[in-house]
Amino acid sequence: MNGTVNDREIDVRTLPGRNRHATIFATWNALEADAAMLLVNDHDPVPLYYQFACEHGGTFRWEYLEQGPETWRVRITKGPFADPGYVPTAKRARPEPAPSQATAPVVLDVRPIFARGETPCDAIDTAVASVAPGQSLMLLVPFEPVPLYAKLRAQGFTSQTEQLDDGTWRIQFLRGQDATSPVKVACGCGYD
Repeated sequence: MNGTVNDREIDVRTLPGRNRHATIFATWNALEADAAMLLVNDHDPVPLYYQFACEHGGTFRWEYLEQGPETWRVRITKGPFADPGYVPTAKRARPEPAPSQATAPVVLDVRPIFARGETPCDAIDTAVASVAPGQSLMLLVPFEPVPLYAKLRAQGFTSQTEQLDDGTWRIQFLRGQDATSPVKVACGCGYD
């Protein structure tokens, strides 16, 4: 299945990883309503889907046209969409963490990970697994991670969110004292 004549193709395979998301979003921002871009990539761009879901929820439709193993093609259409057309599926649950008595917050700054064009899912899951009941995770991100709230709520966390003057989102996730072990929930990003 190929793109339509009106799709704006953007092939990011030759771009350095740190430039890919910026180039994709510059193309997205230049699109008019009801227009689409055809993203060509050398790996599954599902982390990009999550960024779209966080920053542009309800205004895009995601459609895989080709899914590897060497080339992925995704049509991303701009417009009012209650359904994004694609919903990632979980691959497997993370292992149960060892209990910890630490009370100092676990701090994770994922901004450098995004700056490299990578996904922070594994780093977040590892940090979450290390948080003991009554302990908190302080997460610093370049955009509000809306899907993460429900995931961590299911694991017994509450959250407080603050946007800093530089645009960074600082979210404190506090694991409740009653939580004896996390609910095994996969990241959902499509990566193990």
